[in-house]
Amino acid sequence: MVRDRSKSKVKARKENTREERKVTGNRDLLTFSFKFLDQDQPKGKEETIQLWEEKGLLKPLVNRLKELSGLTREEAFSQKQLKNYGDFPPNKKTDFSHPVHVDKNVAWGVIEGIGGLPRVAGFIQESTFYVVFLDSNHRFWISSFGQ
Repeated sequence: MVRDRSKSKVKARKENTREERKVTGNRDLLTFSFKFLDQDQPKGKEETIQLWEEKGLLKPLVNRLKELSGLTREEAFSQKQLKNYGDFPPNKKTDFSHPVHVDKNVAWGVIEGIGGLPRVAGFIQESTFYVVFLDSNHRFWISSFGQ
């Protein structure tokens, strides 16, 4: 009950008069973690955040992550927004080495669509993509496209 100060009467307060925001479905959208980022590879041509900023790739990467964060894991894979490799690339197909701080049994993949050759390599667990390598020259899984 709220007291009406203007007339010294007690009047009942309307309950739930404001519109409540309703959540429409709970989707597990993609999130991104840099917890396992390795900026010491590939040896002799290390890919760092600073290098990506100097090359003008940092802003496109952030924009790409923003786009992907509106998708679920399933949507990202079905729309081919994320590419799943499974195992770490064989030595003859990569300039990178499996980092010791990442479990051997993770499913490796990449984020493409950053503009041409650049990729971000890492692994996905549940709805989190863990960024491990920045790869501006397509050297994580070398193909005829990246040569």
